[in-house]
Amino acid sequence: MEVNDAHESAAKHAAASNANGWVITAFVALAVLAGPVTGSIASASRSVLLWNSGAGFAIRSAMGGAALLLVAFVRRERMLRAREFLALLVLELPLWLAGLLNPPAVRSIPWLHETGWGVAFLIGLAAPLWLGLLGALEWVREETPRAVAGASIAGIGAVLLVIPIGAYAVSPGQLPVAVLHVLLGALTVFSWSYARPRLAATGTAAMAGSFLLLSALGGAAAWLLTARGAWQPLDWREVALPLALTAAVNAACWWLWFCLLQRMTLAAFGMRALAAWTAAILPGFLLFGFLSWRADCALTIAVAALIVALRAPAPEEQPLALGLGGP
Repeated sequence: MEVNDAHESAAKHAAASNANGWVITAFVALAVLAGPVTGSIASASRSVLLWNSGAGFAIRSAMGGAALLLVAFVRRERMLRAREFLALLVLELPLWLAGLLNPPAVRSIPWLHETGWGVAFLIGLAAPLWLGLLGALEWVREETPRAVAGASIAGIGAVLLVIPIGAYAVSPGQLPVAVLHVLLGALTVFSWSYARPRLAATGTAAMAGSFLLLSALGGAAAWLLTARGAWQPLDWREVALPLALTAAVNAACWWLWFCLLQRMTLAAFGMRALAAWTAAILPGFLLFGFLSWRADCALTIAVAALIVALRAPAPEEQPLALGLGGP
């Protein structure tokens, strides 16, 4: 009953907060950090962390998590309890499983064939649609407004205008991995719905810091099991700055991520991947705009879809209207 009450309270608060100025600012900031900023830092640091990327992930996650927990301590935020750690583990599970679908892991099983990078990306863009399906099946309590579902479909169409067909085409041999990606996409959305009411009383910095420390433990375990022998000696003075930058950006991203998880409807929250993609291509448009009608149309549609999703009112329809929840 306590979780249900927290669930309903969080949903009502989020429905009223989507168009709030602070929420929109945080949404845009997260898109910029997760898109062009992260991409630029990754490109700059790839050469020094190429052979130790697994260990680098664990180190920067631990650094970011420790910094956020220090902030939480200074702000006197309440630390997590056992039930809340369980909610964070549920949020971590899809990320850990996604690592098993990375090309190196898939290639280790002879009868599996990896999919193009666009498959997982498009499935991530469809998060509001997975939420609508899970709501119709009564597996989650959140509903997806028709406006957000339509905006998600429009956003996927915008992306398809500019990414190559080979990135998302699926051959018969790739179907098993593609199906696993679809299931993982639905599981990711389910984890948001499960965790949000259980984390409602926890401070944002404490949540994000604990989450990053769990990510660091998982990354370190995966590295020790799969890539420990690939470690190459590094000049730590050379990698200190890239690690510090990536740790700071990572910490900021996850702090904003948990802020938005608490304050937005899950349907609008699921539009983050489209927002990050839009922010990533925007600099190129500003420099070389109107040179490709496909890119121009894609950017216009994506921006319009995001505006519609953020302004969408709370849904009035019930999941049972689709007839999927009945016997």
